Amino acid sequence: MTKHISEFLYLGRLLCCLLAGMVVPHILSSQVLTGQILDEETLEPLPYVNIGVVGLGVGTVSKEDGTYRINLDGLEDEAILRYSILGYETVDLTLKTVRISPESGSLLRIKPVALDLPQITVNPRDYKDRRVGNELINPNFGAGFFYNDLGNELGTMVRIKARPAFIDQINLHLAWCKYDTIFYRLNIYRVDQGEPVERIYSSPLIIDYRDHQGQDVFVDMTHAQVIVYDDFLVSLELIRELGEGGLMFCAGFFKDKTWYRKTSQATWESANIGIGISVDIRQETK
Repeated sequence: MTKHISEFLYLGRLLCCLLAGMVVPHILSSQVLTGQILDEETLEPLPYVNIGVVGLGVGTVSKEDGTYRINLDGLEDEAILRYSILGYETVDLTLKTVRISPESGSLLRIKPVALDLPQITVNPRDYKDRRVGNELINPNFGAGFFYNDLGNELGTMVRIKARPAFIDQINLHLAWCKYDTIFYRLNIYRVDQGEPVERIYSSPLIIDYRDHQGQDVFVDMTHAQVIVYDDFLVSLELIRELGEGGLMFCAGFFKDKTWYRKTSQATWESANIGIGISVDIRQETK
């Protein structure tokens, strides 16, 4: 009898070890989530999708082929993993969901949505040209990107006093750049109660510095026909790994605050220093 009990206990312990060997690798591997994001209708890969844990400094951006990798180690099951890109529906998944079913994020199809573009009647007599924002030209004092994480974002608030305006050009006043080529996403956000809340425009920005090292960059926006109705935020977002180097704006005190966030879906923060981003607008007169 004792022998049978011992054999039973041994088999029980062996079974537990086997089960643990089956379960533990799955749990550990689920802490690093890898996957690919596709357009639901065309099944084409979606590049530069923001992927991040809402409100935390954990995030990334999908690559050109729609693939991504994000480390979820040490985060609570209740935290929300968000996938977002302008022109597509936003997808939220709890970390518990992706840990139990990693396939939920391994091949994600996102549905395109129509953008609701505002309509406005243009009368040349009712608009005038203005340059707003921070037109800083002193390269001796700089501020720029502090992290190399994909999704790292840096921008400035532009104030237009609640009067409609077309954005004609965005001017980047740079102190220096140590890349041959930079590849960022240019974003424009609607502002609510003084904080950026919703992206209303985005477009990859590629600049070849072999031809104009360290000079200001002027981005023509007339083709985009972007209309803003109140204060807005203009930012650059790192969406491709650039390697060693750096990008610095001219900067100064007593200018509009700089807004930044470390990774995709992280909380916006601000610093009491202004960076050199100005905007040429056509604004409705009083």
